[in-house]
Amino acid sequence: MRIASVLLLLTGLFGVRPLDGEQLKGPDPEWSQMTARLERAALDGVSKDLKAIRAELQGRAATAGADEPMVRYTLAYASYRMVPLPDVPEKDRTDLLNDAVAQLQQVIKRNPQDAEAHALLGSVYGLQIAQSPIIRGMTLGPRANGALDRAVEIESTNPRVLLLQGVSAFNTPAMFGGGTDKAEQHLRRSLERFAVEPASKAWPNWGRFDAHVWLGQALLEKGDRAGARAEYDKARALAPNSGWLRYVLIPALEAKK
Repeated sequence: MRIASVLLLLTGLFGVRPLDGEQLKGPDPEWSQMTARLERAALDGVSKDLKAIRAELQGRAATAGADEPMVRYTLAYASYRMVPLPDVPEKDRTDLLNDAVAQLQQVIKRNPQDAEAHALLGSVYGLQIAQSPIIRGMTLGPRANGALDRAVEIESTNPRVLLLQGVSAFNTPAMFGGGTDKAEQHLRRSLERFAVEPASKAWPNWGRFDAHVWLGQALLEKGDRAGARAEYDKARALAPNSGWLRYVLIPALEAKK
C-alpha cells in the first residue's frame, strides 16, 4: 500500500440513504450551508474550520431524531478529512479515526444497506492501517476489503463507491488484485457517474475533485504526464486553494520526467 498517498487522501466520504419509507432531510435550513462549509474546508485543507464544523455536528448528533444517521455520517466524514492534514497531531488522528469508525458503525446498524457508509468505513480502516501497516494490516485489512466489497454489492454504480474502488486499487499491488490499470478503470467510471449526478445535488455530493486527482495520479504512474496534468487542471478548477494539489501533486508531476 502506498502509505503516503493514503494519508494524503482527501477522500476520499459518503452520505446516508434513508431506510425504506423514511425521508431524511437536513435537520434545519442551515444544514446545506453547513455541509457546503464542510466541503470547502475539506478541499482547502483548513483544519481549524473542519474542527469547528465537527464540533457543531457533535452537538447535533444527540438530538437529530430521524436525521441522526446523516449527521453521524457527516461527522465521520469531517473526521476523515481532518486526518491527512499536516497540522493535526498524531494522537488526534488516532482519536478521529476511532470516532469515525464508531459513528459509521452506528449508521450501518441503523441501515445495513447503506452502501456509502460501508465504503467510507472501509476507507477509514485503510487510514488506520496506514498508521501502522505491520501491526494493523493483518486484522484491519480484511475489514477494509469487506466493507468496500459490501458497498459494491449494494450499489455498484454509486460514483463515490466507484471512486473508493479506484483509490483502493491504486494503493493495492496488482498481484493482490489492484494496480493502476484497474484504478484507472474505476476512476473513469466514477467520473462518468458524476457526469449524470447533478452538481447541485443535496448532500452528499462530494467526490468530483477526488476522482480527478486520483485519476491524475494513476495516469502519472503509467507515464502519462499530459493526462495527469489535464486531470489536475480539472481538479484545480473545483478547488483552486487545494494545498494537496499545490504543494504535493503538481510538484510531483513537474519532477517526473
